[in-house]
Amino acid sequence: MTPVPPETDPLLQALDVAEAALADATTPAEVQARAVNAFAFLGSGVTVQWSTAADLPGEANDLERLSVGGGGAQPAWAAQAFGQVGEASVLLIQRPGEPWTAAERAQLRAAMLVVGRALDRATQAEQLAAERAALAAFAGFSEQALRSTDVAALTQRAVAVLRATLGSVAAAYLVPHGRVWRAAVISGGVPQVLADQLRAGLPLRGESVEAALASRDLLFVPHWTAPSLPGVQAFRAVALRPMHQGGTVVGLLAMGTAQADTWTERERSVFSAVGRSLALALDRALQDAGLREENAALHAQARALEAFAQLSADLGTQDQRLALIRRAQEVILSLMPRGFAAYYELQGDHWQVRSQVGQVRSPALQAALDAGLAPDAQSLRLPWDSGEPYYQAAYDPQADGLSLPEAPGALASLPLQVGEERLGVFTVGQFEAQPWTAGERTLLLAVTQSLTLALGRARSVQQLQQSAAELERSNQALQAANEELEAFAYSVSHDLRAPVRHIAGFADLLSRALDDDTRAQPKVARALQVITDAATQMNALIDAMLNLSRAGRQELRLAQVDLGALTRSILAELQPEVQGRQVAFEVGALPTVYADPALLRQVLANLLGNAVKYTARCEHARIEVWAEERAPGWTVHVRDNGVGFDPRYSHKLFGVFQRLHRAEEFGGSGVGLANVRRILQRHGGTWSAQGQPGQGATFSFTLPRPAN
Repeated sequence: MTPVPPETDPLLQALDVAEAALADATTPAEVQARAVNAFAFLGSGVTVQWSTAADLPGEANDLERLSVGGGGAQPAWAAQAFGQVGEASVLLIQRPGEPWTAAERAQLRAAMLVVGRALDRATQAEQLAAERAALAAFAGFSEQALRSTDVAALTQRAVAVLRATLGSVAAAYLVPHGRVWRAAVISGGVPQVLADQLRAGLPLRGESVEAALASRDLLFVPHWTAPSLPGVQAFRAVALRPMHQGGTVVGLLAMGTAQADTWTERERSVFSAVGRSLALALDRALQDAGLREENAALHAQARALEAFAQLSADLGTQDQRLALIRRAQEVILSLMPRGFAAYYELQGDHWQVRSQVGQVRSPALQAALDAGLAPDAQSLRLPWDSGEPYYQAAYDPQADGLSLPEAPGALASLPLQVGEERLGVFTVGQFEAQPWTAGERTLLLAVTQSLTLALGRARSVQQLQQSAAELERSNQALQAANEELEAFAYSVSHDLRAPVRHIAGFADLLSRALDDDTRAQPKVARALQVITDAATQMNALIDAMLNLSRAGRQELRLAQVDLGALTRSILAELQPEVQGRQVAFEVGALPTVYADPALLRQVLANLLGNAVKYTARCEHARIEVWAEERAPGWTVHVRDNGVGFDPRYSHKLFGVFQRLHRAEEFGGSGVGLANVRRILQRHGGTWSAQGQPGQGATFSFTLPRPAN
């Protein structure tokens, strides 16, 4: 017995047929075309078509859901509206004969649901594709706006992006031409009669347009009242975005729609973004143009400086002044060949041409220049008095007291000044009347500034040479004087020894020749002692002078010197002088320096010996020695708590035979600190002293580090 297959459920059959018919439909149009096959389960004699509500039977009521009717003498019909397919939004199904059964109505509802889902899916896919294309177009425009400075290409792309992104809008980019605006770019959707007028040029009037032009931001105008221009009435809402360069309106991005009286948030956002990107791109284009002009000016300046560089490098003395000026004139005319250059100086009661390069093309004018201009000639007097350049786009010879049939077209006059001294006026003329461009002004300023520097340097070279010659003469005279002084000191020191020895010897002989009674008399003993002490002091002074002379002539033998060890050895030598006294020596950390050991020993011996000497009256003497490291080298200090000195006379301490205390109070030759100064001077060091009466003194000296 053959098995009988189960009957297929009519509802499932309707769903299977409808889904199979619409499975591959990807657009709303494909869904509409294939919807006929979605109802094949109803059999033959059925017609399926897309229609409008106006063509439906009168009994049709609620089209949002399936409506059915007819049957018998009238065809049975079924209808349902779909909102995604425009005017043909109702799907109408008819067949002759009996009304729809309950099962068929269920099948129709199921199939209509499948059609609705297919339309939704296709519509969403189509919208998504359009949105992706719009985003891609907008991204491409944004990227182009970041890179390009081509204004025409940018505006063309901006209008195209608005059209591609928003679809139903019309857009244009307008630029001013005198009193009218012309369309540089027009999209589709603009009525032809309006497009033709915009291309030819139209005056833009009306409150909305004037408000947009006065604003630096975009303007959305809903419920737009169109002016009386053909084609404009088609738009119900407009959007305007002025484009500025500096303070001038250079363009207007306009968008209109005929679909609604207002703008959606998406339309506002897209127009705002496109307008902002375009404005930024136009600003960058302006900056790029400005940079190109600036680069051209800098290039001109660089060429001028390059041409002038060799001249500046080969400067001589002030006698080359006119040669330098002539070279500057040649540099100018090499870059501005259609002209001439003349340099004037005020001599007596007229301006005289001191240097000229290039011909003026007018014998009468040349004769006038050669004869000299009046002192109140405006072209020269104004820059001379103000110190500022004076540019004339059209030269006026009468202002200079000239009556000439021919004159230069344009003239630039620049004052020439070195320091506080005004030299003259540097002029450049061009044969045609024309404004002086920024690049030309930059070039003229660059050359005249370089010329001023060159003249100043030439003057400085001359002054430096004069100063060097005077310094050389002074050094030679000083060297000769030092040599004579040292020779004199050496000679005097040696010549004085014999008389001093004679005085000391005869005083001794006289003392021996006297009898005991005479020698015992106080006055005689005092006189003999004074003679002996004076001879001893004189010998000490002679030795000090010889040491000072040798310190200036002795060759330096530089080596590493341990200041700590040197200080300890000097203090050991001073121990006999502090016997029976309470003297505390405090020696800090001392560095190793690069100096002449023997001469540096004299410095420290003098300073430490003075500290011991001038603390003799202190019950508890304290002498400190320490060093500080500073940027140029080391600073060594010797401080005591002795008698000190009046700081008003500190400048005398390091002079020869300069004393701030009486010899009866503290002995010494008065040459020791002068010797210290001479030794430190030869080492490239410095010296100083600080003190107060009764509060001690601090003597300091510096020693530089060796260069290597």
